[in-house]
Amino acid sequence: MRCYEMKWAIISDIHSNIEAFEAVMRDISTWRVSRIIHLGDIVGYNANPRECVDLARQEGIQGVHGNHDLAALDLTLSEGFNILAYQAILYTRSQLDESSRRYLERLPFCLILEGEIAFFHGSPENVNTYILNAYQAKRAFNYIMKQLVSVRIAFFGHTHVRRLWHRDKVGKVKSIPIESDMVKLKEDGIYLINPGSVGQPRQRDNRAHYLIFDLSEQTIIFRSIPYDIHKAQEKILKAQLPEFLALRLADGI
Repeated sequence: MRCYEMKWAIISDIHSNIEAFEAVMRDISTWRVSRIIHLGDIVGYNANPRECVDLARQEGIQGVHGNHDLAALDLTLSEGFNILAYQAILYTRSQLDESSRRYLERLPFCLILEGEIAFFHGSPENVNTYILNAYQAKRAFNYIMKQLVSVRIAFFGHTHVRRLWHRDKVGKVKSIPIESDMVKLKEDGIYLINPGSVGQPRQRDNRAHYLIFDLSEQTIIFRSIPYDIHKAQEKILKAQLPEFLALRLADGI
């Protein structure tokens, strides 16, 4: 019989958006969670990278690194970025202090908690790999089955879009439609779950997204939190970051 702490908050892709991050943290405070875990990319794109790292550190949030976190430490890792992401990384590097860099340096690629719950940014193989379609989900499940054999539930980020994939005991993989804020997990098979993005959602919903994982009830509760988008946009423009990075926040793209 499993013995779990009750609720965990899972957040991802904060991307230097302190307004969204603070709004999510206020909502999390109402859930009495025992852990908060981030899935990488605390920095990048938006205007407050140092403040977001500081808040994550102050709150004792566990987590893993994302591709933007790594690029902020080593500019050569941004060579494959588009021009908007690259310009934002240059800005991010100029804003981080030594303590922020040390925090990012110490983040692992993957966490495994309670022996069967994994956390990574892109895929279980690579921080830069997306899980967007059935082929990519099957590849991730196959890797988990071979290399992370004890894992039953895996949380990932990177795509900025909520998704829930399930592999049943006979190997069938399907995307489960998220038709309500709460999803009950089955006991059989393996799950891949994306909470969406706190700081740069791309599912045409401009609210900040995260989830609550109730371990004892085996439920996922998806949360969507309004925040001061206008203030975040003003900061992006003041920092002389590309205008599109501000405009996309309002559209959730």
